[in-house]
Amino acid sequence: MKGLFYSIMIALIIIPILALILFYSQTAIPQNIATKIRADELQYFSESIKEDLSRFLQINGKRALVAAVNASVSNGIGLDNASLRLIEVIENGTLYGNQTFADQKNFSVWEKNINDIALKSGFDINLTVLYLNVTQNDSFSVLFSTTVYINISDNRAGMSILKNMSIAEAISVENIQDPLYQIKTNGTIFRTIKKSPFSKISNPPTNLSNLTSDVFNRYYHSSTNGPSFLNRLEGKVTSSPYGLDSFIYLPELAISNPSLSDLDYEYWTNIPGYLLNHSKDYDPPLDPIYNWIRISCSGAADYNINSSLDTTC
Repeated sequence: MKGLFYSIMIALIIIPILALILFYSQTAIPQNIATKIRADELQYFSESIKEDLSRFLQINGKRALVAAVNASVSNGIGLDNASLRLIEVIENGTLYGNQTFADQKNFSVWEKNINDIALKSGFDINLTVLYLNVTQNDSFSVLFSTTVYINISDNRAGMSILKNMSIAEAISVENIQDPLYQIKTNGTIFRTIKKSPFSKISNPPTNLSNLTSDVFNRYYHSSTNGPSFLNRLEGKVTSSPYGLDSFIYLPELAISNPSLSDLDYEYWTNIPGYLLNHSKDYDPPLDPIYNWIRISCSGAADYNINSSLDTTC
């Protein structure tokens, strides 16, 4: 009984000691573990910069497009170089050196915010924009792309991350004003870019219901013959592989030329248009708008209605 008592006493003494050893082995932070924790924090911060840069381009790319449209229609002739002016907005928040409503959301402000966060986290950081470009991505989006060199370090821990970070964001131009309409009509027609939900091809050619809806709703289609959004910012009607087209609604024009094609880029380049042949058997019947809508042979071919024109193409 006495031996059992001492055994219990020894166990009661040894167990706390073993527990303390186990506790300190698991909770004490050796230098290598502290270094790993700091290295993880450094890596997480680097990844968060990339995510924030992506958000920056998404938000401020759209703001830059709107600012560029405002400037384009204000001067009445379009921008001298849409890509360069959009880069200027992203970099400095200015257009032609003048402040825009995007002046507080530019690259310089973004860099300062990142530097402030790094300082609070105990990191030193150096950011350098190596590349920034704006191009037409497709008919309905503009691509903002950048490469930023980052050097994040913790001098006390003796560690750093040095790398180039590349981001590209395609920004939709849908629901943004088409500057070409305001430029070409002296600000009398405001047209918002809305992508047509219909196929561009009328099939069969005697069913023009989709085309009729395109005209009434001022919808846009992709077109390799029409000007791109960046072209439109410059007031140009030159063709682009990433072009757009829409139909002018002739009654909106104060002064119009009813002999021209009503495809926007053809109307503004004085391309003659032709009426549809009303004697054909259309299903559904032709809407009254086809009493004035005209289209060229090439434009009609795009919409698969060249055989319905009141001419031989």
